[in-house]
Amino acid sequence: MTRVKKKMTSGVINQRSIGVFLSGVTMVFLFTGSFKANGVLYTDTVDEFQSSNFLIGSAYVLQAAVAFTIAGIAGSAFPGISNRSLGVTGGILYGLGFTCQGFMGTSLWHLFTFLGITAIGGGLIHFALFMAFMEHFKDRFPVALAARELSTYIGISVMPPLIEVFRSYYGLHGSYLLLGAISWNFIVCGVLLKPVIGAEEPEINHDFGSGKVFAWLKRRLCGQWDHRLIHNGAKEDDMGGNILISMFSHSSVTNHPNFGIFLVIHSIFYYTFSAWALFLVPFGVSLGYTSNEAVYLSTAGGLGGFCGKLLSILLFHFDKVNIISGGLLPSCLISIGLLVYVVTSSYPFLILSSFLCGFTLGYADSTLNGMIPDYLCKHHVRNGSAISYLYGGIAMQLGGSISGAILDYTSSYTWLFSIMVLSHLCMGVLALILQLRDSEIAECTG
Repeated sequence: MTRVKKKMTSGVINQRSIGVFLSGVTMVFLFTGSFKANGVLYTDTVDEFQSSNFLIGSAYVLQAAVAFTIAGIAGSAFPGISNRSLGVTGGILYGLGFTCQGFMGTSLWHLFTFLGITAIGGGLIHFALFMAFMEHFKDRFPVALAARELSTYIGISVMPPLIEVFRSYYGLHGSYLLLGAISWNFIVCGVLLKPVIGAEEPEINHDFGSGKVFAWLKRRLCGQWDHRLIHNGAKEDDMGGNILISMFSHSSVTNHPNFGIFLVIHSIFYYTFSAWALFLVPFGVSLGYTSNEAVYLSTAGGLGGFCGKLLSILLFHFDKVNIISGGLLPSCLISIGLLVYVVTSSYPFLILSSFLCGFTLGYADSTLNGMIPDYLCKHHVRNGSAISYLYGGIAMQLGGSISGAILDYTSSYTWLFSIMVLSHLCMGVLALILQLRDSEIAECTG
């Protein structure tokens, strides 16, 4: 290993890059907005299926949690598939899941199944977009990613009130059908993911003649257990030939220990976002506010997140983002915002705290995602990005499931938010440790 100064090649902005950017803006608007809309439909779903908070919370969080988990698996296991193919396939599945739930979702297991299909689609297109941004924008990647993420919190602001209108007029199933109709636009997002001009799209061998299918599956699933594929960082790309090895390889973590600490910080924010996004509107209803009033807590959070994204763009532009400004500061701010939920039920204070929580989560989402390449050498960027999605997805699933279980056991949102505050205090300590360990990246070579 040799110590090198990391610097990515400057990206060239052209028509394809603009198409990728517009695809990203549309995707995150629909993806995060539709996930946040689950909070609007939460109470109706509990009433219809007569189920526990744990099960409904677990089902709803699947849409984002499994999406990020699938993104991690797809990114590690199938490096030969183009971003465009992943994106189009993901778009089809995303729209299909919502549409099926609207037409056929009559039980809790239907909800799990169809939102799971939506989640798989969301995961494929999410990872495809992440890699496409990295390829097209190079050293502009953090700024481009933060600019794209502005639409995340526009979706959080706009979609919940829109779904409330759908729910009022068309009911639970009609809302899912309309969400499905809107979500078919993900296919267009995938089509726009053309490769960088001059780069060739991966060729995929479809020659599956007699006797070749079994051999191909055996090679992909079993492969050759070559120790070089695990221990040699320079052979990271070769690991795509073996699904089982590449899917569970953590060489990006073991070769770069600072990235392991970073992953924990990154995952805690995903846990918080999942629980906050899903239970904010039901929390407002539990305090005695109407659904129409509670939904504006989400709108305030979306506006805050938009402002947080704007700030992250400025900080990335002026190269002021590090683990202190991007990790420690957000952990302090989100703790304050969550504590307000615990100590008061005043509507104006709840609106302000929702704005602060949204601001912090939006800001941290951009800064932490933008910093992923800073903790990895070039040989481990793809694998490390995939692992971060995998862990983020697991954290989001835990955010929905654990929070639902806490509500079932305690019937109190105080415990739910207090646990999140405690986790962010621990995260602040980890950010300080990471800052003290900060060093140049060890570039993995042959």
